[in-house]
Amino acid sequence: MAFLSPWMLAGLATVFAPIIIHLMQKRHVIEVPFATLRFLKIVSAKTRRSARFENLLLLLLRCLIFLLLAAAAARPVVSSTAAKFFGGSAPRSVIVIVDHSASMTYRTGDTTRLEVAKKEALLLIDSLKAGDQVAVMAANDRVQLLIAEPTIDHDVVRKAIQEIQPTEARTDFAPAMREARKLAIKAPKGQSEVFLFTDNQEDAWLFDSKTIFDDEWKKSEAKLVVVRPDDVAAVNAGIKNVALTSLFVSAGSTVRGTARIENFSSAPLHDVLEINVNSDRAAQRSVDVEPGGSVEVPFDFQAPTLAGRTAQAIAKIQGDNLALDDKFFFEIPIFQAPRVVIVEGQQIGPEKLHSGFFLHKALLAGGGENTTIKKISTTELDDTPIENYSTVFLADPANLSDRGVVKLDRFAAAGGTVALLAGDETNIDNLSRIDFLPAKPGGLHDLPAGRLVASVVEKTHPLFVDLWSGDTQFPALPQKKVIAWKPNKDAKVLVTFGDKEPFLIEGVRGSGRVLIINASPDRAWGDFPLSPAFLPLVQQIVRMSAAQVGRQMSYFVGDSIPASAALPRDQPLTIKMPDGTTSGAPAGEKATILDRAEHAGFYEVLAGNEGALQSFAVNVDRRESVLRPIATEALEKIVPNETVTGFDNLRLWLARDRGHKPLWPLLLMLALLAFAAESVLSNLAAAKRSQGGEAHIKTGRLNKRRIGVSFRPEMKEVQEHAHDQPMLKTD
Repeated sequence: MAFLSPWMLAGLATVFAPIIIHLMQKRHVIEVPFATLRFLKIVSAKTRRSARFENLLLLLLRCLIFLLLAAAAARPVVSSTAAKFFGGSAPRSVIVIVDHSASMTYRTGDTTRLEVAKKEALLLIDSLKAGDQVAVMAANDRVQLLIAEPTIDHDVVRKAIQEIQPTEARTDFAPAMREARKLAIKAPKGQSEVFLFTDNQEDAWLFDSKTIFDDEWKKSEAKLVVVRPDDVAAVNAGIKNVALTSLFVSAGSTVRGTARIENFSSAPLHDVLEINVNSDRAAQRSVDVEPGGSVEVPFDFQAPTLAGRTAQAIAKIQGDNLALDDKFFFEIPIFQAPRVVIVEGQQIGPEKLHSGFFLHKALLAGGGENTTIKKISTTELDDTPIENYSTVFLADPANLSDRGVVKLDRFAAAGGTVALLAGDETNIDNLSRIDFLPAKPGGLHDLPAGRLVASVVEKTHPLFVDLWSGDTQFPALPQKKVIAWKPNKDAKVLVTFGDKEPFLIEGVRGSGRVLIINASPDRAWGDFPLSPAFLPLVQQIVRMSAAQVGRQMSYFVGDSIPASAALPRDQPLTIKMPDGTTSGAPAGEKATILDRAEHAGFYEVLAGNEGALQSFAVNVDRRESVLRPIATEALEKIVPNETVTGFDNLRLWLARDRGHKPLWPLLLMLALLAFAAESVLSNLAAAKRSQGGEAHIKTGRLNKRRIGVSFRPEMKEVQEHAHDQPMLKTD
């Protein structure tokens, strides 16, 4: 039992009023002179016992009246099970949550699960009483408060439910349950009911439930009812990911990659994978996946003539009941002529003595005449724009200023590549202050004479594709001096030489990378620039960097999109959405260009007449592909609930469960009956006691002539002697 107005229970204190009045009453004693007391003493004892019983009964009835009135004022209610003998129902506070995440677009027959869920929610509204208050929310990984404050206007509620639209976001019930908790705590105790209409995905409940279903939730006595649209075992498959092994594409080049297909069904999958590039079909492969399994499907195709920085590609399988995960959007970087900056620490004397001389020659060799190369000094780095370049080589740099370090850090974070080759001009203490380096420098030490055997640690790395990834060994290195580098925890040592000395170290910085080559760019520390490894390694770094700039990150629906460091800050930007609509970003420093991606597809960032400055692909979160509902036992451990599945079962459930029943009408009726009983008993007691006066004592009315004024003469003597007898006290 619960009370809708528990503060009125303070009125129970009024029960002490009749008790205090009863205790304050004085006994009224009537003295009657009489000669003989033998019969009157017996009558007096009977009268006293009767009076005590009557007074106690009257006191109890009066206390009961106050108790019933105070309890009725608090408006007690009982559950429908306990109140099956009482009519009517107490007003309820109903919270409706409709899951409109990507998984709810799963089709069963001719309708989606979301459409069924909306019909079930409308059925619930139709079953409510006129005084029931309703709040409505739409939930995916965030919550939309369609009706934030509970209302009794059920027509408004129906309209809000009907207007809920499907989304492509993932499912997370934490935000919606937090809002439901707030409303449940504010509602009268025991009168709030939360109806969650969902397919009840297991991943949706993977949050810290103790912060929501806490003691406050328990005190509210909120009732959670999970309503599922059906109990059909979902048949679904999806593309989890696409990985390219080619650095970039150019006209006539071969693009290779793999697509990972997952089968979430209990039946084997036989399908076809299709790769479309810029809306044209480029490849097609058959797909066979075991029940509950996954497979990586390789593909390759000849790239057509392409323009721009990236080509928009889509991997897709034949449509099934959940279409949103049957496509995977990705971008293929198009070959761009490398744009390289060489920061030279030594620029005095003939060009052959400059720090970047051998780097410059290596970049021009083998058709590198299309490569844009800019050579600057360390001091010129501060004022030289480098945002439009793909690679920066630090060739034996002298002391780098703080401004130069910040510029290089932002360049790498935006997708560029910074490659460091130290030398005699390099200040090791200055290198120690550069946070974005993937290793910390120790001291210089000499190596034994001769060539040192080198080993590739990660042969699948893009730097070694078609070079040293097969049986071809990395050439031995003629080094005389190196720095004792200590790689960071998140750094990768790609090549070692000598006694496991790190030669090539890689670190990730934002969307780009930072490389350390443990050799000088000139012949100061050895003959590395003359070794067979120098030219192909330098050219591969440049090619990889050009592809890196073209490669964009893949995001999920619901993610915020960070602003690339290469985007201009001095002019407004325009973001073109997959559906063709646009959104503006004002000029100025900005951390993100889009607070939230709502749809899967390709996005472009435009500025004035410069065309697309940045593009990226957005996909539906692959967790939405797993349609398995949470187990009943697991959900019960999170929060006590009732689960109803299907439209017809919900109709039966609503017919059985009519909410709480009011108890206060019965209490008022009982108070009225107690008041009537008290009135009748009080009048009877008053009439009965009136016989105890001088005219009507308990000896009976027939003795009135004997003790009244009309005594017979022979009794006169007895009356005279009665003055000498004790008095009879009666009340």
